[in-house]
Amino acid sequence: MCCKQRVALCRDLPDGETGSGAQCLCKICTSMNSLTLDDFHLFSRIAATQSLSEVARERNVAASQISRGLRRIEMACGLRLAHRTTHGLSLTDEGEVFLESAQRILDEQHQLRDHIGQRSRSVGGAVHIGVGQLLAEHVLIPELARLRALHPTLGVRLHIDDRLSSLVDEGIDIAVRAGIPPAGTVVARLLGSHGRSLYAAPAYLRQHGTPRTPTDLDRHTLIANTATPSHNRWDFSVNGEVLSRESQGDIRVNSSSAVVSLALAGAGIARINDLVGDRLAAQGRLKPVLARDVVSGEYQIHAVILASRHRAPRIRATMEWLQSCFVSFGRKPLD
Repeated sequence: MCCKQRVALCRDLPDGETGSGAQCLCKICTSMNSLTLDDFHLFSRIAATQSLSEVARERNVAASQISRGLRRIEMACGLRLAHRTTHGLSLTDEGEVFLESAQRILDEQHQLRDHIGQRSRSVGGAVHIGVGQLLAEHVLIPELARLRALHPTLGVRLHIDDRLSSLVDEGIDIAVRAGIPPAGTVVARLLGSHGRSLYAAPAYLRQHGTPRTPTDLDRHTLIANTATPSHNRWDFSVNGEVLSRESQGDIRVNSSSAVVSLALAGAGIARINDLVGDRLAAQGRLKPVLARDVVSGEYQIHAVILASRHRAPRIRATMEWLQSCFVSFGRKPLD
C-alpha cells in the first residue's frame, strides 16, 4: 500500500491519542509493514461474507481466531475498519478504502503469479473453480480424475455454490455460469447450451400415470425450485400458442441438485436442466414428460475468467478440460 493511501487511512486519527499527525503517520506506516498477503486475503473474505463465523468455517478455525485477525489488522492501521453487531458486520468508510487497496494488491499478486507461470509454461499451482452444485455433481466431478491425470501438479479447489460467486472477492479463477450473461470486465468462453424440460422417475409415472396434456399436471405432484424462481415458470406450446404455468410446487426445495434428487426418488415431476435430464433418461432413471408440448428454451453456459488471468498456463489447461467435459457430456451445439 502506497504512502498516499496510508495517509488517507490515518488522516482522521485524533492527534491527542497518538501525538502529532506526522507521528501518527510514521507509526501507522511502520505498523502496516507487518501486514501480510494473508491479512489482505482475510479482510477481503470478511468484507465479502460480512460474517466472521462464515470465514471461520471456510478456514476451519474458531471464529475467535478470525476476530483476533481482524483486530490485528485494525491495530496495524490504527483505525476501526468494520462495525460489528449481533446481526453481522459492515465496513466503515476507512474499511472500504482498505478493501479497495487490499483487492488491488491481491489482483497484482495473481497477475505476478500468472506471468511467472506463463514464462515457465508449466501447469502447476492451484485453480479455483466456482460452479453450481448440479453441474459440479453431474458434469465436473465425474471428470476430475482426468484433469489430475493430465496435470498431476495442478491443485483443484471447487467452490460449489448455486449463488453467483464474485471472482475478485472470493478468489475464484474460473466461474462456470449457466444462463447468466457475462459482464464486460471478464473473458467468457462458451461451453455449450441447455434447455429445461420436465422429467419424472419411471416408478412415479407407473403409480400416478403419465400426463398427456399440460392441464393433466393439476393432478400430479410438482417439484419447485425456490432458489431460482424463474425455473418455476413452465412454458408449453399448445396448438401453436405458448402457454405459461407458474408452478408453486407441492414440494419445494432451494437447490437445483436437490430438485434432480427428488425427481430420481419418485417424489414428483420436475423441470430440470436437459443436459442432465436427457442423460439420466438415457440411463433409464428418468423419463421425459410432455416432451412434445414443453418449450425448453435455450440458456448458454459460460466459463468466466478475469481478463488479467486468462493466459496463465493453469487457467488455459483448466479451460481445455472444462470444454472437453461439456463435449463429452453431450452439450447442445449452438447455431
